[in-house]
Amino acid sequence: MIQYTPTDTDRALFPDSYGQEARYLGYRQGEEAKPYAKYFRGETLPVQDHVRDVIGAGMAPTEYAYGVDEAARIMSRPGYHNMETGWTRVPGGFMICVLTDMPGVTAEMWDWWFGWHSTETARYKLWYPDAHQFSALGEDRSGDRTLTDRQRYIDNVSYVDEYVGGFLHRLAIRFTDPTRLGFDEPGPGHAVICARVGLSQYPVAQGWLIHQVRPTTNGAEMRSRFFLSDPQVLDLPHHSVPGRGAALLRGKTARKLGDSTLPRLAKRALGPTFGQDLLYHCGAEMNHLASFLPHLHEEFNGTP
Repeated sequence: MIQYTPTDTDRALFPDSYGQEARYLGYRQGEEAKPYAKYFRGETLPVQDHVRDVIGAGMAPTEYAYGVDEAARIMSRPGYHNMETGWTRVPGGFMICVLTDMPGVTAEMWDWWFGWHSTETARYKLWYPDAHQFSALGEDRSGDRTLTDRQRYIDNVSYVDEYVGGFLHRLAIRFTDPTRLGFDEPGPGHAVICARVGLSQYPVAQGWLIHQVRPTTNGAEMRSRFFLSDPQVLDLPHHSVPGRGAALLRGKTARKLGDSTLPRLAKRALGPTFGQDLLYHCGAEMNHLASFLPHLHEEFNGTP
C-alpha cells in the first residue's frame, strides 16, 4: 500500500485562521464585495442525471473495486472502467467513483482552480454553496508569480470544513504529485490531481482522492476516485495539529493508534451511508463549478 510522507508544509505552523474565522454557509457582507462574488450562487446545481440514477440503484458489486496502488494502471487505460460512477464497500471502508461531463472546460482550468481557490474561504464557497464552510492553506503561495498553477497546490495542504451527507467534516487535503502514485506526468489537455485525505484536528489520514481530467469533443470529463480504507497516523509536530489532536502525537498514544484501534476509529468516522453521501457531494460540487469555471478562469487566471 502507498504510504504518505509528510512535507515541510504538513509540518508548518497550523493556520491562525482555523481557530479565528467564523463558520457559516453562504456569503455575508464582506464576502459579497469580493471581485469574484458575482459567481456565487445561493444554491448548488443538481447533480447530472447518471449520478442521480446510480444513487437510486444502490451499491455496486464489490468486484468493481480496486486499491489506490492499482489506480494509475487502471485509470491510464483508454476508455472506461466498470464503475465510473458508483460506490461499493471494501474491507475497512469504501471506494467511490464519479464521472462528471464538463462542456467548455479544460484540464488547465482545473489545475488553476486547485492552485487558486484555497487562499480564501469565499473562493472555496463558490464550489459548493450548500456544503462548504471554511478553507485555509498550509502555505499561501499566491504571491509568488514564478510558480505554475500545479506548483501552488502540490505538496501543499488545504484545511477545509464541509458538509458531506448532512454531517460536518473537518478535513486536511494533502496534495501530492501524481507521479508518486504511479501516474505519468500529465500531457497537454490532461490533469491528475491527487491527495491524501484526513482529519484536520488529528494527525490521521483516512484515504486518497484522485481527480483525472481528460479532454472530450466538447470540453473535458473528470473521473474522480476516493479510496477510503487506508488509515495512517502521520508523523507531525505538535504545532501542526490544533488543540486536543496534538495530544495524540505523544508517545504511547500515537503508537496505539497505529495498531487495530485506528482502522476501527476510521471506519466509525465514515458512517454507514458515507459511500452514497460522498458520491452525491462530489457529483454536485464538480458539476456546479464546471458550469461557470471557464468564465471564472478567463477573468482571474494570472491573478493572486
